[in-house]
Amino acid sequence: MAERSNAAVLLTESCGKTVEGNTSGGSNSVLRTILSLLLFPMFYTYIIKSKKDNGYYFGYTSDIDERLNRHNSGKVKSTKGRRPFIIYYVETFSTKQEAFQREKYFKSFEGRQWLKASNII
Repeated sequence: MAERSNAAVLLTESCGKTVEGNTSGGSNSVLRTILSLLLFPMFYTYIIKSKKDNGYYFGYTSDIDERLNRHNSGKVKSTKGRRPFIIYYVETFSTKQEAFQREKYFKSFEGRQWLKASNII
């Protein structure tokens, strides 16, 4: 197993995300990756699919793993009766507003048509 730098371990302890990858660029490349994650958080628009009824749910979040866990543990009222879910589709954005706007688009008539035409749903 590759040895991780102290910076990667620090990131894991502070926000739960581990930086993996090629460290041949030295500690500067790892540091750039860490700073990027801390200074420029990512936001996700996601589609999850119910294994129970094959229906879809659209949402946005800054932590896709935590959000899926909340859906599957019954902590989201609107999806509680349709568990379990799988991540079906994800798009990444640099701002919360962009992710929210994309979620709204997916829920619109035009967005549904685009998702179908693109063979996503």
